[in-house]
Amino acid sequence: MAGRNTGPQDQRLRGRDTERRILADVLDDARSGGGAAVLLTGGPGRGRTALLDHVRATAVDLTVLHTVGVPSETGIPLAGLHRLLRPVESETDRLPDHRRDLLRAALTRGALADADRFALYTAVLDLLRLASERRPVVVCVDDADHLDAPSLEALAFVARRLSDLPVAAVFTARDDHGTPRGAAASMSDPLVPGVTELVLPPLTERAIHDILTDHAPVTPASAVRAALVRSAHGNPAVVLSHLHALSEDQVRGEAPLPVPPRLPARLRSALLTAYHALPEPVRHLLLVASLATDPGVTVLTEASGNPALTVGDLEPAEELGLVRVDGGTVVFPDPLLREAIAQDAPAGRLRAVHAALAGAVDREYAPAEYARHAAAGASAPDATLADAVEAAARRARRLEGPRAASLAHEHAADLSPDPDVRACRLATAAYQAYTYGGTERAARLLDRARPLAVSDRRRAIIDLVEAQLSMRGGNAIEVAERLFAVGRELVAHDRALALRALVRSADSASLAGDPVRHGRAADLAVPLVRADDSVSMRLVAAFLEGCSLSFRGDYTTSTPLLRDAVRLSEGLDKPSELIWASVSGLRLGDAPFVRAVTSRAVEAGTAQGEYATLPAALGFQVFSEFWSGRFPSAAGHALSGLKAAREYGQPVWATQHLASLAMIAAIQGDVETCRIRARAVTSQAGERSLGLPAALAAWALAVLELSRGNAAEAFFRLRALVHAGPGHGHPTMRLLTAPHFVEAATRMGETEWARTSLAGYERWAEAVGSPAARALAARGRGLLAAGDEAADHFENALALHRDCGDDDVEQARTHLLFGAFLRRARLPGRAREHLYDALESFERFGARLWVRQTRAELRAIGAAERDPDPPATGDLTAQQQQIARLVADGATNREVAAHMFISPRTVEHHLRGIFRKLNIRSRVDLARLLN
Repeated sequence: MAGRNTGPQDQRLRGRDTERRILADVLDDARSGGGAAVLLTGGPGRGRTALLDHVRATAVDLTVLHTVGVPSETGIPLAGLHRLLRPVESETDRLPDHRRDLLRAALTRGALADADRFALYTAVLDLLRLASERRPVVVCVDDADHLDAPSLEALAFVARRLSDLPVAAVFTARDDHGTPRGAAASMSDPLVPGVTELVLPPLTERAIHDILTDHAPVTPASAVRAALVRSAHGNPAVVLSHLHALSEDQVRGEAPLPVPPRLPARLRSALLTAYHALPEPVRHLLLVASLATDPGVTVLTEASGNPALTVGDLEPAEELGLVRVDGGTVVFPDPLLREAIAQDAPAGRLRAVHAALAGAVDREYAPAEYARHAAAGASAPDATLADAVEAAARRARRLEGPRAASLAHEHAADLSPDPDVRACRLATAAYQAYTYGGTERAARLLDRARPLAVSDRRRAIIDLVEAQLSMRGGNAIEVAERLFAVGRELVAHDRALALRALVRSADSASLAGDPVRHGRAADLAVPLVRADDSVSMRLVAAFLEGCSLSFRGDYTTSTPLLRDAVRLSEGLDKPSELIWASVSGLRLGDAPFVRAVTSRAVEAGTAQGEYATLPAALGFQVFSEFWSGRFPSAAGHALSGLKAAREYGQPVWATQHLASLAMIAAIQGDVETCRIRARAVTSQAGERSLGLPAALAAWALAVLELSRGNAAEAFFRLRALVHAGPGHGHPTMRLLTAPHFVEAATRMGETEWARTSLAGYERWAEAVGSPAARALAARGRGLLAAGDEAADHFENALALHRDCGDDDVEQARTHLLFGAFLRRARLPGRAREHLYDALESFERFGARLWVRQTRAELRAIGAAERDPDPPATGDLTAQQQQIARLVADGATNREVAAHMFISPRTVEHHLRGIFRKLNIRSRVDLARLLN
C-alpha cells in the first residue's frame, strides 16, 4: 500500500542510531533536491522493515510510495512496479504520449519487450520527476529480493539517476540475497547495482536490554533478562518473540524458562529457506553440526553415519554462506540458523544424531558435551549409561566449571532408574548451579530431588543446599537458624558438610549483626576441626573462632586466630576461602591485604566459573577502598557487585552494595544520592534483617551530616547504632564508626560518650596494631585533649597515617581537624599548612562538602587559597567525578560506559559537562588536571 504519509506511526528503534542518521540524510537530500538512494540489508528479524516504517513515519512532508516484494509474485513481470506507482497513476497524463502509452501498456499487460526496456525505465523516472514537482517523493521498497526482475531493474535504473531530483529511494533485502528469479545477472552481482548498501549488524546487548525494558509486561528478573539477551543473538525479533511467549511468572523468574526457547515459526522458515534447498546428505551434515558443541570435521563425519561423506560435501552450504570451515571446524556465521536447523528436525532423528555424537566425541576432553549427547540420545533410563555420564560430570567440573557440571549431573540423574541415586545427582546438580549463580535453577532441581530422598543424610544435604540458597534472599536471622539446624544434623553424618553448614550459619548471623547466633555456630563448628585436617578446614576454624571472639570484644585473643586465617589463605584458590580470609583482614584493619585477597577471590571466581561468589568478594573489596581515596575503583566495584548480585539472584548482596554506594556518595558530598540510596537500603535491610548494610547506611548518613557541619544529627545517628540489635545494627560497625562518633560527640560536648566509644576502639587498634586504626585512635585522643597534649596526639596521628599510606581520606580529615584546632588555638601559620594539605586532598577526591569546610577554615584565618588554583573537581557531580577519573586514567567512552552500566552516549554527554565546568577542551587536558 502506498500514498502520501500513509506509513505507520514512528516507533522507538533501539540500537539503530547510525542507520537512522543515514536515512535522515537520504530524506534531507530529497528535500533539498539532491536525491539519494540506499539499500538496507540484514538477516531475518534484524529490523529492516522497522527501519523502513521509520522512514515512512518521518517523511511527513514527502509523498511516500511503498511496495513489498511478494514471493508468489516474483514470476509476474512488473507486478512490484504496478503496486508502487498506483498512487501517482494520475500523473501519467502529463507524460509524453509515447511514454505514457508504453508505461500504461506495460503495467496493464505485465509484459515488456527487450527493445522497450530503456524507454519504460525513463518513463518511470519522468513520472517520479513529475510527482516530485508537488512535493518531494520517497520510494520505499521492502523485501526487494522478492520483487520480480523487471520491476527491480526499473527501480535500480531510477535509483542511479536521482542526483538532481527531489526523490529518495530506500530498498531493503536479506543480506544473503541474490539476483531475483528471471534476472540476467549472476548470483554474485549486487542486488541494486550502483546503490550504497548498508548492512544491519546484530544489535548490541545494551540495545536488547533496552528492548526488553520497553516491552516487558513486568520487570524481568535479572537472570531472565540475561537469558533472553543471550538467546537473542542481537536479533530484535527473536527477543520480542521469546519475551511474548513467556508468562508473567516466567518473566519474574518465578517459573522456569523453556530450554531452549523456540524460534518463531516465520523467522525459522525464513532462516531455513536456503537450507531446505540443499541435497539431503548436506542437510544431514548440517544437522549434525548444529547439535555438536564444537563441530570438528572429524567428529562430524564420524557421527554422520555415512563414511563416504567428507567435508567437501559441505561446499554447497559454504557457497550459500550458511557455514564456513575454519581450521577443521564448521562455523555457523549466524547462530540463529544453527538453532533453526536443530528445531526443524523431528524428535526421532534428533535422538539418533545425539546418540551418534555421544559415540563420536572424546569424553575425556569434552565430558559435558558427551553427557548432553548421551542423555539426549537415550530412549529410556539406563543405570550403566547414567554412571558413565556421572563420571563425565565430575570431570566436567574440573575442566569446564560448575555450570557444565550442573547440567551433566542433571543428565546423569535423568538417566538414573534408582530414585535415591537420582535424588543424590539432582542435589549435586543443584549445588553446582548454586555455585555458578543459577539460583532459580538450583531451587527447581532441589524441588525435584526432595521427594526422591530416602535417607536422613540425603535429606540433610538437600536441606543444606536449599538453606545456602536462602542466604541470598531470605531473612538473615531465620537463615542462620536454619543453617545451624542443618549443621547440627550433619555432624553425625559428615564432618566437612557440617562445618560448611555452620560457617554459613555464622556468615548469615554476621550479615544480621547477631553475635549470639554467630558464636553459637562457631562453638559447635570449631571442635569439629582436627590438627591433621586440610588447610581449608583449619582456615575455617581459625576464621570462625577469631570472628566470634572479636564480636565479643576479646581482641587480644582473636587477633592471633585471625592472623592464622590470613596466613592459611596463602596458596589457596577457592573463592569462598579467600573471602573468609578477607573478612579476617578487615577485622585486623589490614586494608591492603583485603584488597589483594579479594582481587584474588574475584579472579578465581571468574576463572573457575563460580560467579555466585563475586558479589561477596566485591563487597568486601569495596570495604577496603572507602577511606583510601580510590573512589572510581570503589564505585566501579560496587556497581559491578550490584549488577552481579542482581544477575545471580542475590538481593542480600545487592542491598550491601547499595549501602556501599551510599557511603561513597556521602564521602563525595552527593547529598541527594546518598539519602536516596540509604533510604532504599534501610527498607530492604529491614525486610531481611540485614544489620550490616543497615549499619553501613546509617554510617553513611552520619558521615554526610559531619561533612555538612551538622554534628548533632551525626551524633544521634551513630548513637542509635550503639543500641541497635540484630537486623538493625552491627557490633563491628559500632566499632568502626567510633572515630566519627568521637568527632560528633566532642563537637556536641558529649565527652563521656566520646571517651567510652574511643576506649573500645583503642583496645581494638592496639590489639591489631594497624597503623590506620592507631592513627584514628590518636586523632580521637587529640579531639578529647587540649593544648599541647592535643597537638601531640594530632601529630602522632599524622605520623601513623604516613606510615600507613593507605587511608588518604582519613588523613585529609585529620589535617582538617588539626588545622581547625590550631586555628582555634590562634596558631594560624601552622593551621594554614594543614588546611592546605586537607584542601588539596579533598579536591583531588571530589569531596565537595569537606572542600567547603576547609575553605571556610582558611577564610577564618584570612588565608587565600594557593595559586595557581586549577579548576576544582568539587564542582562536578559524583557521577561526573567518577567519569572524569576513569577518562583521566585512559579509559575510552565505551569502557567507561561498561564500567558504570550507562550508555556511551551518556558518557559523552557528561564529558561535555565536565569540560565546560573545568574550563578545559580535551581528554588530554583532563588527564593533566587530575594526574
